[in-house]
Amino acid sequence: MELQDILFIIVAIILAVIVFYLIIWLLPIVIIIIIAYIIYIFLRGST
Repeated sequence: MELQDILFIIVAIILAVIVFYLIIWLLPIVIIIIIAYIIYIFLRGST
């Protein structure tokens, strides 16, 4: 393996970890927004 191949593998792993943590961080926020929107529609519809 050449040095360039090793560097590409390291960069790919780092990017994959960053994307993984971004998804883990964003997923609860998206779920909270969806639940809040459903509650908002429910409360608005009952008045």
